[in-house]
Amino acid sequence: MKNMNNKKIYIVLTQTYTSIARIIKKITHDQYSHVSISFDKNCTTMYSFGRKYINFPMLGIFKEEDINKGLFVRNKNSLIAIYEVNVTSYQYKRIKQKIKEIKESNKGYNIIGLILAKFQIKLNRRKYYCSEFVFEVLSGKNINILNKENQLFKPEEIIKDQPFVKVFEGKISEYRSLNN
Repeated sequence: MKNMNNKKIYIVLTQTYTSIARIIKKITHDQYSHVSISFDKNCTTMYSFGRKYINFPMLGIFKEEDINKGLFVRNKNSLIAIYEVNVTSYQYKRIKQKIKEIKESNKGYNIIGLILAKFQIKLNRRKYYCSEFVFEVLSGKNINILNKENQLFKPEEIIKDQPFVKVFEGKISEYRSLNN
């Protein structure tokens, strides 16, 4: 019988040391301030919500990110932690579909929700911040990878007490050199 867990997805935590990343780190007391989801271990295509313009963090959108571009290459000390999880082919397809649905229907970056999350206040609308997006994708109907209640998440809480396996942690520059 064919292995039902024949696909992998990757949760990518990053710390780029931008001004907003430092503020988030100070508030959360976590090492990482951003989370993305990827279908490839090299992280050349990742999905998340983040800044639309590299020099203006307050305007954000759904983003297709690449660790070889943008904020991920600005600071040589930027950090990354990559976690993988096995999923069924069905879950894999549903995750891709959920990302597509969110991309097509999103109304922008949930900066207000990000601020309110500090006070454990949830703002329900079709806008997301990074960890809210990843939670929505992984806990969606017929996906059920995350065994958590719909709550407010910091990026590092996505992987806490979940079936993810760490495959790398260190500087983004080191990871890029390993995969080139």
